[in-house]
Amino acid sequence: MKKLLPIALLSAFFLTGCSSDSASDEFENGNGQVAEKYILKLQIVPADSSEETTNLIVNYDSNNKVTSVGDGFESAELQYQNNNLTTITGDGDAYMLSELYEAPYKGYEVGKVLNYDAKGNPTNVSLYEEGNPGEEEFTAQITYDDAPNTFFYTLKAAGIIDVLDKVELNMNFQSVPEEIIKAKLLLPVNNQVKVVVKDAQGLVVSQVVTAYVYGTDKYPTKATVTETTEDGVYVQTIYYTYK
Repeated sequence: MKKLLPIALLSAFFLTGCSSDSASDEFENGNGQVAEKYILKLQIVPADSSEETTNLIVNYDSNNKVTSVGDGFESAELQYQNNNLTTITGDGDAYMLSELYEAPYKGYEVGKVLNYDAKGNPTNVSLYEEGNPGEEEFTAQITYDDAPNTFFYTLKAAGIIDVLDKVELNMNFQSVPEEIIKAKLLLPVNNQVKVVVKDAQGLVVSQVVTAYVYGTDKYPTKATVTETTEDGVYVQTIYYTYK
């Protein structure tokens, strides 16, 4: 069974469509003035007691810059120069911070973004099974609530949003890593609440539904994520702690 795990936002997927605004502009245009909150800890608790709980910890310096991200087994350290992200090192994924995202596409690779909504959220995405590009194509239909992307300011504190903002000016230059361009195309403005994956015949093969419990500032304190596939139902609860 494909169990829901945090998504690698900068993993290799081949996206084509792109909105014209920077990541910061899209977020501000879609949400207006919102509180700036930063993730300190994500506790991911599977409903199945035989599965292990995951704790993702984000550390900051006195200037609110992310210095490291770790889960107790692997970690990544971030270094800056003139407030710009310059180096990511560690014994884990260089983009470990991307694991802040839930993975509605677990078991699939993203082919391209087919449509965006008026705010800039990708709403239709083509997929194929991991390791089988060009094989049977699937599509994901994604719906969102009106809450701001929970992780936006954490990513900004890590310098990643600034990197994505620069993509628009350098989209055609070979010096821009492909992973960064792809990340810019898939970054949502709001929080995903439902992802439905269908096969080429239009039959539903999996569904991920996220139910958030929000505080007064529209940041979640808890989320219950339910993934349903032909193999069964997998549920996990995420608890959020902020700086």
